[in-house]
Formats: sequence, C-alpha cells, structure tokens
Amino acid sequence: MQTASTFNIWRLTWPTILSNMAFMLTGLVFLKIAGGMGLDEVAAVTTGQRLFFILFAVMMGLSSGTTALVGRYWGANDQQMAGRIAALSVIIFFFAGILLSWLAIPFLEQLVGIFSLTPKAHVAAVDFIYYTVLYAPPMLIVLVFSMAFRATGDSKTPLWAALIGAVLGIYLGVVYAYGWHGIAPVGLSGLAIGNGVAAIITVLLFMGLWLLGRLSFKPANPLPGMASNSRDLVRIGMPAAFEQVFFQAGLLVFLVFLSSYGNAAFATYGIGLSILGLMIVIAFSFSISSATLVSQHLGAGDKKGAYNAGWRTMRTCVYIMVAGGAMMSLFAEEIARFIIDDPEVIALLVPFTYIISCSLPLMGIEFSMAGALRGAGDTRYPMMVTMFSILLSRVLVPFVLVQIGADVMWLYATSLLDFGIKSSLNLRRFRKKDWLHRQPPNQH
Repeated sequence: MQTASTFNIWRLTWPTILSNMAFMLTGLVFLKIAGGMGLDEVAAVTTGQRLFFILFAVMMGLSSGTTALVGRYWGANDQQMAGRIAALSVIIFFFAGILLSWLAIPFLEQLVGIFSLTPKAHVAAVDFIYYTVLYAPPMLIVLVFSMAFRATGDSKTPLWAALIGAVLGIYLGVVYAYGWHGIAPVGLSGLAIGNGVAAIITVLLFMGLWLLGRLSFKPANPLPGMASNSRDLVRIGMPAAFEQVFFQAGLLVFLVFLSSYGNAAFATYGIGLSILGLMIVIAFSFSISSATLVSQHLGAGDKKGAYNAGWRTMRTCVYIMVAGGAMMSLFAEEIARFIIDDPEVIALLVPFTYIISCSLPLMGIEFSMAGALRGAGDTRYPMMVTMFSILLSRVLVPFVLVQIGADVMWLYATSLLDFGIKSSLNLRRFRKKDWLHRQPPNQH
C-alpha cells in the first residue's frame, strides 16, 4: 500500500480507465454497426444494453463487497484472507450469473414490450438481449475477478483481461454478425454471441493463469469460513447492489417516458448514454480507486490517510471531468455526425451533449465520494441517496414534464438534477467522517 499522492492515484486509476473504456467502446462499436443497419437496429441495441444492465447492475453493486473486504485484508497485510475472499467471490458470481440467466430469459418478450418499439426493433431487441443474458456467467466472473485484483492495487491484470476481451468481442461479434470464415451470418444477434464467446475465452485464460500462480496474488481455499465470509460479502454488497438495481429501474422508467417522444428521441438518448459512458468509465475508475485506497488505509488502521485518499481522488477526478466536458462541448456536432447521419437525431444529440458536459463535474464528485464510502463499507447511505434522486429526477419530474407536453430537451436536462443531488449529499456524508468509525469485518 502506498500513500494517496496524485501520482499514485493516477497510477492506480489509468489502467482501470482503459479497462472500462474498452468495455464501453465495445458497446459504442456495436451501436455504430447497428447504425449502419438502420434506426430500428439502433433502438434494439439501445434497449438490449439497457435491459441487460438492469440485470448486470446487481452484480456490479455486490462486487463492492469484494472491493471493501479484499482491500481491507490486503491493507492489513493478510494476503491469505484477501485470496480467500477473491476466490469465494468468483464462485458466488458464477452461480449468480447462472441464476440471472435462468430468471431473465423467460420474460424477455414482456421486458422489451414495455418500450413500445416498432415490430422489427422489438424482435431484434429480444434476440439481442437473449444471447447477451445467456453469456452472463463468464461476464460476471470477469467483473469480480477484475474488482478483486484492483482492490490489491493491481489494476494492470484487469486491463489485460479487458483489452483481450474487447478485441475478441468486437472481432467475433463481426464474424458472427456478417458470417466471416464460413460461419452463417446471424445479423444483429451475432454481436452479442461474439461478445459472449470472447468472455468465455477471457475467463479460461485468466483463471488458468491465476490458479497457476502467474499473477500478482494467488487465490486461497475459499472453504474455511465460507458461510461467514459469504455473509460479510452480502452484508456489504447488497445495499450497493440494490442501489444499482434501483438506479437502472429508474432509468428504465425514464426510457418509457422518453419512448413517447418517438424513435429519434429514444435513439438520441441511447447514443448520448454511450457518449456519456466514455466519461462515466473515468469517473467510475476513480470511484474504484477511491474505494481501494480507503479500504486499504482503513485496513492498516490509518484513518487520516483514508480520508485524505478519498478527498484527493475526488479532486483529481473533478479536474479531468471539467476538461472532458469542455472537449465534448467543443466537438459536439462532430461527435454526433460520426455516430449517425440521421438529421433529426443529430439535431437532438448536439444540445444533449452540452447538457452532458455540464453534468460531468457533478458526476465526478458523486462517483468519487460514493466510492470512498463504499470502500469503508458504508454502502447504505449512497443507496438511500440514489433512491431519493432517482424517484425525484427520473420518475416524478419526467412524469410531470410528459404530462404538460414539455420539449424533450427538458427530459434530457433532468441529468443535471440527478447528478446535483447525489454529488452534494454524498460529499456531505464524506466530510462528516462518520464512515471512518465503521467496524472492520471479522477474520474467518
């Protein structure tokens, strides 16, 4: 564990940024490919990605338990317990992925049906998300594997896993979609199939290296204390998991409101989310770094160092968000024309990009502060903040706007309200320092 200087924060964060960029760029490339097929295909991919993220979100939140516990044990120089928690997390996430697939697949028609898409877009969305959910187990293993390694300060191993997975995912997606190398073309669904096959290859490669002891730390036998350690993981991770589910459900309701404005407005928001996603991955990467540094310092008994780590990580993130927002505003029209050539969508996407740019500094504060709190095991407060913000900014206010017939740009502008609420409340919680006094987990 090293001090939380700006250099060390950046050293820990840049591989995570590139890892998350690789993941988000895969989705953006898929949208670009879908854009060449037609507006219905763009709507289908947008719907498919949103619905899958609702299912994926619970595991993303639950992985905060892995980050907090592995980071604490690593900071306390207990590498055996860190390896035990990491190995247990992989097992839990594998079976959770199977459960998610089993629960979701029978209801895909009903889930997609709430968006009132055109018949062609509806069929394409159902097929796309079917194959995406089918490959949930290997995708979740890659997720928790990466979170465990980052919690020890090793962010380069997850970077290699992400780069290999992204390159394979895009290449195999194109292979299955267009029928290269003698494979029968399956169209839009091929993108999801190729991405899933790439996840399996990535899991087999890196799990093999990990078990052989070729990576930065080794797994340990997960059986001793399995029940107690599992409870610790769930106790810390479940509030964050529920927060993510609530957040994604709120977005789902928001998309239903937005669908009443037509395919162009709907597609614009989907493209805007993908553009925003490129900045979200930076903020999310700083959130992981904040959680990692805070958990490690608390594990070492250094409360002052934990507070300074969270605060310095937040400031570094905000500086980057301001610069990113300025660049996005400067090239808003060029970005829109690169993604799609539909004039109606471009006319909406340019001002939406300005709104996104203004939201970025607030997003940087929210992500960094919430990450610090989760690294300390304080996952309930960010959950409550998200619930309040989503109910207000993604449900109540959009409902009123739709009822009064407001321009769609006002619905897009609710992003500013959302990030403003979450950033201010999480920052207030962090500065009160109550999270510094939470009890560490017991060793098993």
